[in-house]
Amino acid sequence: MNPHGHDDAPPAPSEGRQSAPPPPRQVDAETLRGLAHPLRMRLMEELAIGGPSTATLLAARLGENSGSTSYHLRVLSRHGFVEDDPERAPGGRERWWRRVPGTYSLRGFAHRRDPATREAAGVVLDALDQGRSDRRARWWSFTEENPAEVVPWVEATADADYVLQLTRAEAAELTAELTAVMERWRVRTEGQDPGRVRPGTTVVETQIFVFPHLDARGTGPEKTRCTAPPERSTMEPPNGSDRPDGDGRGKRGR
Repeated sequence: MNPHGHDDAPPAPSEGRQSAPPPPRQVDAETLRGLAHPLRMRLMEELAIGGPSTATLLAARLGENSGSTSYHLRVLSRHGFVEDDPERAPGGRERWWRRVPGTYSLRGFAHRRDPATREAAGVVLDALDQGRSDRRARWWSFTEENPAEVVPWVEATADADYVLQLTRAEAAELTAELTAVMERWRVRTEGQDPGRVRPGTTVVETQIFVFPHLDARGTGPEKTRCTAPPERSTMEPPNGSDRPDGDGRGKRGR
C-alpha cells in the first residue's frame, strides 16, 4: 500500500500477458475508517506475507484471542480488504480468509489535512510506518544472528541512502521512474499468492521513500527548513559510508 498515492501510476507492459492487472484501489474516507485499527493493520500484514489463514491461527501468531481477530476480520471484509479463500471449501470448522487480490493507494497527505479523516489516517499511516521499520529491524537482527543462512542473499538485498540535489520536478520524475520499475515487477509476479510460494521463491519487500531533507540548505518546505547551515554539505553526502560495512554508495554488505 502506498500512503502517498504514487501507486496509481499506469502499469508497465508485461511480456507474455494479454492484459495488465487492474489499477490500485483508492482508499476513500469510508474504507480508511475500516482500516483504522492497529490489529486490523497487523492482520492485513500477516495475510499479505503469510497467505490465507484463519482467525484462530492469526490470533496465535499475533498473541490475540480468536474472538478479537474474528471480529476485526469481519470488519475488514465489510470494507472489501479481505475475503473468503476460494480454495477452501465453505462450511468448514473454521473460516479461511485471504487479502483481496490487488493493491491499494492511500492519499495520505490529503487525508491528514482533512479533519474528517485526520485521526483515521494517523492510525493507518503510523501502523504502516511502524510495520516497515519493524520488518527492517527483524531482517538485520536475523543477519547478525544467522550469518551463514544470509550469505546466499547478500548480493540480492540492499540497504541504501542516496541524497541528491533535486528540483521538485526532478524529484517527481525520480519517483515516477522508481514506481515504474516496481510496477513492472508487480505485473510480472501478479497472481503469485505469498501463501502458495513457487519453489525457489520467497516474499521480498521493497521500501521506497523520496522526500526533501529538512535539515539541508536549498528551497525545501519553508516552514520546516533549517535556517542554520549544516555542518556537512549535502553536495557530498556520506551515503552510508559511516555505517558498519558501508561501501560508500549506501549499500550495506554482509
